[in-house]
Amino acid sequence: MRALLEFYREQAVDVVLVVGDLSETATPEEYAQWRSVAEDYKNDFTLLPVQGNHDIKGADLDWVENVSDLVPADATHMPGQEYKTYALVRDNVLMINISYGHMPFTYDFVRQTIETNRDKVDHIIVSTHNTMVGSRYGYIREKAVEAYDTSASDQQFLQVHEDYRQLFADNDVIYVAGHEHQYVRSLVAGNFGGHYTEIVSGNASYKGYDSRFGESEQIQNVLMVKVNDSGATGQLDVNASILTFNGDLVDYASYFENHTITSNADGMKELERPNWKLMDRFSRTTDRCDKVVFPSSIPAGNQLNMTHDKRYNTSACVSANGFEAKIIDGENNIFNRYETRTRTTDVEPGVNTATSNTALAARYYRWLHIPHASYSPNLNNNQRVRLINAGTADEEVQIRETTIDLKKQVSLSWVAPIAGALSDALIISGIQGQDGTYINARGVAKNIQADIGLPGSFGDGSESGKQPVTLPAGRVNSNWILDDDSEGDDYVLQMNLPADLDPQTLTLGRWNAQTEQWTPVAATECLSQQSYDPGYISDLPGDVEASCPTAIGVVTVGVQHVWARLDQDGIYALIER
Repeated sequence: MRALLEFYREQAVDVVLVVGDLSETATPEEYAQWRSVAEDYKNDFTLLPVQGNHDIKGADLDWVENVSDLVPADATHMPGQEYKTYALVRDNVLMINISYGHMPFTYDFVRQTIETNRDKVDHIIVSTHNTMVGSRYGYIREKAVEAYDTSASDQQFLQVHEDYRQLFADNDVIYVAGHEHQYVRSLVAGNFGGHYTEIVSGNASYKGYDSRFGESEQIQNVLMVKVNDSGATGQLDVNASILTFNGDLVDYASYFENHTITSNADGMKELERPNWKLMDRFSRTTDRCDKVVFPSSIPAGNQLNMTHDKRYNTSACVSANGFEAKIIDGENNIFNRYETRTRTTDVEPGVNTATSNTALAARYYRWLHIPHASYSPNLNNNQRVRLINAGTADEEVQIRETTIDLKKQVSLSWVAPIAGALSDALIISGIQGQDGTYINARGVAKNIQADIGLPGSFGDGSESGKQPVTLPAGRVNSNWILDDDSEGDDYVLQMNLPADLDPQTLTLGRWNAQTEQWTPVAATECLSQQSYDPGYISDLPGDVEASCPTAIGVVTVGVQHVWARLDQDGIYALIER
């Protein structure tokens, strides 16, 4: 905890979301220990705590007495749940903070809070302990799929969980959670249309859990996973994630450091002087053009079902000032891979809402997973959920271990012109965020270029495992550290030219944040007059120098535009040559 807060102080953050489990057994002594650290930082930033599953083991009085002075006076509290579920606006960000176990009963409070503040803010964060979907736990699995008739909380959650997903999707919510002792970022689908971001972060503890269930492909696209179970790897991760808001722009960066601390008695050890390493990021505005891009490991011949697209190609994305851009070529060949563990469950007669194991398996397929069929392939496993020992006293529902390839959220976001640009500036994010790592369910490294995935994971309905992939040479280091990777996949951007710009005087530039200047994507001798041809994704047009590392096409036939072969995320705009 101290290492995290010290890093946040260095980064000059304004608010820290404390997503629960301040304690192990919620004793006054444990809270005092937590406060002894928090006291050193409470004047540096606002701490917004919520209860985790460990904090609810103690007395309500002890919680309130230890956190109430941290919650700002202008917070709006859910009646009867003061200092446990509350909301706060800072600048243009609404933060709704929900304690563990409250989610089934807070829907009206959350909806009304969003409606009250929607026109006042650009961004909405929901901060809580448990995930909605996650990888290991998740409210939908625990309270909808595995619901108990004997639990009022479960029965209430069944009434609202689909409404929550759509509410969050409609409002582009960033849902921040802890609880799972691993890092996961994913997109969760609305009940019908849109998606929102779920981030499982923090992990400032002496635990590291395995990847239990993995991606819930019916409603979830996993974009980044990092697991580090010390029982298998001999070390743990601590994770620091920062959201930076500037108008309608949000920049996100997540860092990690390894350590071997297993108790307070161990002292700071590796975290005395941590070397924080960037492992995940995105940059986007609220008004953006998104596409979920699947990995190139999709089996040939699979039905794509409108979504299983491995191309970076996008539809046209138009700025408020009429500038238009789109990605016209490129394929997702650099992606991460991870494994899950087999889990089993069964119905307890008279307790579970599902009345049989068959009905329980059906609930998994209704809300979380996809049953494989030729017309609707499950890319994660051909038997994602199945009955085992059917008809015997040992009958169970099995969620099968499998191998999962991550997806990417590619975002095109227009922002106002930056000094020196001839057009609005286009932020491209999400192509360069993975580096070809492969881990088993407990975080042990594997080789994506050599190792075969678990049985049934190939994605074509067979028992084959996912096959090794060839990463583009010299581009990534497969070590989780994004700053070590200077290049990603090749892709081609097209930007149309307004009638008032002379094509012969401009080119495409990339913003260099360090020098605060525009840098041409390619030298003058690398400018082509040819229209784009798919062969240029790996080759050069004939009218540019053979030594050019890439090319830009300036096309004046038909709709005037430039195209450029790129291999980095970044900010791009039209600039003078």
